Amino acid sequence: MNFKIDGQDVKLKFGVRFCRELDKVYTVDYEGLEFGMGVNLAVMNLEQKNPVALANVIYAASAHKGFDSEDVDEAIEDYAEENGDLNKLFEKIKDELGKSSTVKATIEHFQANAKAE
Repeated sequence: MNFKIDGQDVKLKFGVRFCRELDKVYTVDYEGLEFGMGVNLAVMNLEQKNPVALANVIYAASAHKGFDSEDVDEAIEDYAEENGDLNKLFEKIKDELGKSSTVKATIEHFQANAKAE
């Protein structure tokens, strides 16, 4: 999937680096031990249509290009202005995450556990 950031069409990558970047944002502290829960918590927040989560995901997926979070925030705001809202972008991102061979199993496992509880 491509997304326009700072006037450039950027291929978003949902691989290992993506996961590392999300783990920096989304951590869980359990009895003094920190665990990266980036993909799981990002997916949960995307389901709630949280624009900050959307920005975190796009930032992580574009990390290979070196944009800062302000560039990504502005790109998302521009998208919302041009399209009236962010609904289609949320759906595209969730769809792309589901296709990623790197994170697909994590998402499926998380969703299965969420339904079981």
